[in-house]
Amino acid sequence: MSNLKYRPEIDGLRAIAVLAVVIYHADPKLLPGGFVGVDVFFVISGYLITLLLAAEWAGTGRLDFTAFYARRARRILPALTVLVLTVMLAAVLLLGRYGEVFERIGESAVASLLFLANVYFQLRSGGYFDAPVDGMALLHLWSLSVEEQFYLVYPLLLALLLRFFPGGVKRRLVVVALASLLLAEYWVHILPERAFFQMPARFWELAAGALVALSAVPAAARTRDRWLLPVGVAVIAGAYWLTPQWGYFPASGALPAVVGASLVLLAVHRQAVSGMTGALLRSRPFVAIGLISYSLYLWHWPLLAIDGNLRFDPAPLSWRLVLCAIALGLAWLSWRYVELPFRHAGGMKPRRVLLIAAAATLLALGAVVFLAKLDLVPPEARRVSEQARADSPANRDTCSFDYSQAVEQLRPRACASRPGQAPTVAYWGDSHAWAWQPFAWRLAEASDQSAAGATMNSCPPTGDVEVKGARRASPNCLALNRLAMEWLASGEVDTLIVAQRWPMGTPGGELEPAGVKAQVAGLEAALKQLSGVRRIMVMGPLPFLRRPAPECISTGREADCSIARSYHDQATQAVRNQLVGMAARNSNVEIIDPTEFFCDTDRCTVTRDGYALYWDDDHISSTAAREFAKRYLADPARYTLRPGPHPSPPPQAGEGADRPGEVPPSPSPIHGRGKSCPHPSPLP
Repeated sequence: MSNLKYRPEIDGLRAIAVLAVVIYHADPKLLPGGFVGVDVFFVISGYLITLLLAAEWAGTGRLDFTAFYARRARRILPALTVLVLTVMLAAVLLLGRYGEVFERIGESAVASLLFLANVYFQLRSGGYFDAPVDGMALLHLWSLSVEEQFYLVYPLLLALLLRFFPGGVKRRLVVVALASLLLAEYWVHILPERAFFQMPARFWELAAGALVALSAVPAAARTRDRWLLPVGVAVIAGAYWLTPQWGYFPASGALPAVVGASLVLLAVHRQAVSGMTGALLRSRPFVAIGLISYSLYLWHWPLLAIDGNLRFDPAPLSWRLVLCAIALGLAWLSWRYVELPFRHAGGMKPRRVLLIAAAATLLALGAVVFLAKLDLVPPEARRVSEQARADSPANRDTCSFDYSQAVEQLRPRACASRPGQAPTVAYWGDSHAWAWQPFAWRLAEASDQSAAGATMNSCPPTGDVEVKGARRASPNCLALNRLAMEWLASGEVDTLIVAQRWPMGTPGGELEPAGVKAQVAGLEAALKQLSGVRRIMVMGPLPFLRRPAPECISTGREADCSIARSYHDQATQAVRNQLVGMAARNSNVEIIDPTEFFCDTDRCTVTRDGYALYWDDDHISSTAAREFAKRYLADPARYTLRPGPHPSPPPQAGEGADRPGEVPPSPSPIHGRGKSCPHPSPLP
């Protein structure tokens, strides 16, 4: 039942969808809402699948599920399998020493072949400390998994509706679609990762196309329908530019793209495709790109992602466009020599097709697992890298809060360095304060005391103070800080260690939007309320790495990962000046500057004495925190900033940057910052 009349306008719509996604991935500034091209694809899929199933039901009074899934296997699996195996081979050759990056490509390859990529990426992208997903070479396959999961449930749902409610199929499908939209709207506010990745929250988009397919077809094109096509294309174009400004996405944020695509398909369905817009969609360039759109979608993102993983700095737009052009060529080859032969190979019964597809998938899974097990990292580098990855306090889940958690009470006694003993040494702040926990424990042990903390990811220690110019704290952060202030002001705490991620500048450049003054002012306002704490130690800004320490070590690129000492000194000068001023105004406050421990005279390094200084790109490792505690206790004055000028050495030729003429990037935005959504930018 796949011999429906070919409509070139649908391939033209596919071209509009895939080009938007490719352009967005080349540079989001070129088309800020281009990612909704995926939503246009969802609507097209719902339309075509329903058209096929409805035609089969009308002709035979039943649905042949075996034949349906055999067609899906022929359409989807060959190109997908070739893509996944090629990416795995490229990952072995180019990223085999990249530790977690390489491991996750292998994991995502398995998930993609099982059509569970959306579940995998949701689980891998929702946590605060999860690695950024935008470098994962198979990330884009989440949408393919959503479609395949839709195909698992939708044919049965449609068959049941056609069997038992032949006169009310559309009404009931509308109800299901509205339920899906409401679920998406609910999830996007409380579980945005689930709203983005999970099929139930996307069902309404595919159902929109299905409703168009189930609508009546007039005998001839009607004049009153001429507006459908140009308006639909215009709405899609508006969605490509304006969706990022329309609030929550997906859910209601996806409505413009879905409505626009539905209008275009309704015009095609009603044969109202005359005029300039129809001619454009039927034009040879648009149809040609539409024909290879599936393969183009498969190939473009891995090229961009793998190239990005090999770089420390973003590739120039010209090079990213070259990669997209290469993807276009690969897409044509995939369409011509992989897609077409399998789609048009006849004479094989559906059951046999499914058996061969299952066997081929098992073989591909075996190949992926074999490639993923190849170990290209030298043994010593692997040892240090794996130690670095695990070198953080072990009690994060029980003794530190995630920014998404509601906080009702602290657990200082249960989480103290000496359980059950009332802690008199406290540490307070965001995830960086939690990373300094071993330092606090060592200081407490040196004076025969117990230490405990009050920490939350992305939650600066400013009490319930709101300072103009500072980032507004989340309700959970405010709750944590109120409880921390009550505990710290209770008279039990003698020594307080405060740490957070400080805003960084660039030499001669602008500071981060939050601003140094606002952040220090917020901290000082909170500390003034803690005059009863005898000693308050504020940890100064740490250097950062250009990539996570485990990756730098496993790839042997430690020198490239590090930053120049002169750059760090200049970039943090404003922070240190403000902190020293705060200490001068508050007699119980002292500023601890760990720079001398992390940097030599030239570079701020990745490792020291055989261990990593960080467990990611900017959180201090537990080993480093303990070693710094030893050095600090031996010579506190060396690491304590005093009031007075603190000049930075002027950069020499080629200094102040990682390479001559090159300015290092700002610290990674992934760790130690607030998260308003699960991803730095909408996903592919």
